[in-house]
Amino acid sequence: MEKAIRPTFLFIHGAGGSFTKWRGQKGLEHSAKFVDLPGHGENREGLKSTIEEYADWVAERIDEDVIVVGHSMGGLIGIELASNHDKVKGLVLAGSHYRLPVNPMVLDELAKGSFPEKFFYASYSRQTPKELIDEEREELKINPVSVRKNDLEACDQYIKGEEAVQSLKKPILAVYGTEDRLIPKDAEEKLTSLNPKIQTVVIPDAGHYVMLEQPEKFNQAIITFRDSFQ
Repeated sequence: MEKAIRPTFLFIHGAGGSFTKWRGQKGLEHSAKFVDLPGHGENREGLKSTIEEYADWVAERIDEDVIVVGHSMGGLIGIELASNHDKVKGLVLAGSHYRLPVNPMVLDELAKGSFPEKFFYASYSRQTPKELIDEEREELKINPVSVRKNDLEACDQYIKGEEAVQSLKKPILAVYGTEDRLIPKDAEEKLTSLNPKIQTVVIPDAGHYVMLEQPEKFNQAIITFRDSFQ
């Protein structure tokens, strides 16, 4: 009997990011694809202004069965993709939720051209090594502040996620860091009450960038999830 072919991981970064946010997952390259969304990283196409537009752009590039792994804003894009495309066989929400409202004060700071220091430090666990924090500060230079503002506005305006998650029949895994201060405190409870079939993994000593802060534990969680596919 032939061994079933597992879906490929499709990694989608979050607001203002690039595919380099998945550098802790590079060991999965043989069974994964990484994208830079339009206007991010090495992708010089024009920015998209809504989650739906980003999802449409990604959908045009899906030519095989995939498990979408979306971080933060990438999770909202993943919800759209899983809701509308047959080739998306499963969804991993990494530091994400069905609704990601943004503090207006953060948007005001970004509109002035500066990235709030408090927002930066709130993105990581207090146990995160200084070396990684320094790397991440350098990463901020990859995209201008205007890109992050654009993306966070798209997150703030996206309101279809709750209904979509509730009706999704595809496998969903939500992975959280215990010190994620950027998503709602009751995100796990709300998500599982909305759709009891959703699996969750909570990883200690990790903040919003759980896949960077605890890559081995994160990778094990998503591999176990993929291996459960028949």
